[in-house]
Formats: sequence, structure tokens, C-alpha cells
Amino acid sequence: DELEGSEVDWGAGPPGYLTPEQVKLAAELLARTPFEKLIEGVEPAELIREHIYPQVWDRPGQLEQLGHHYDYLPAYFAAAARAGDAVICWIA
Repeated sequence: DELEGSEVDWGAGPPGYLTPEQVKLAAELLARTPFEKLIEGVEPAELIREHIYPQVWDRPGQLEQLGHHYDYLPAYFAAAARAGDAVICWIA
């Protein structure tokens, strides 16, 4: 709470926090959601219209390129869930 009113520039907003229970749920959902399913029906024009970060959706193939980064996400959340860890999420 004290960070919300500070003068710190957090980029795309202040960090978020997932409890260990939320991390476990996220790990379960990510484990059964392949990237192709996640982006199914998503149109770059929608992302542009909604100002979704990063603002690169007018370039061909950008949505598909996120798959490379997504590949690490299920494993990361699975490891955090096994350890009983919370996760801080932040977009710089």
C-alpha cells in the first residue's frame, strides 16, 4: 500500500502479488493451457485498440513470437507452486 502513493515509476503499474494458493492455481491452469490455445481468437487489432503492452501488435507475427516467452511460464509457476512460494508480477 505504501508504494502506491509513492513517486516511484513502476513502468506499466505497480507490482502485483500472487499468494501461494493463487500460484498453485496458476500453475495448474498454465500446465493445461498450451500457448496456441491461449491466443486462439485473439486479434492484433484488439490488442492495439485496448492498448495492451507492449505496443507491437501492428507488426506481423508478434503475437506468435510471444510463444517463445510463454514456454518458460508453466515451468516457473510449477516450481514456485511446489516450493509453496508466492510470486510478484511486474511489467517494467
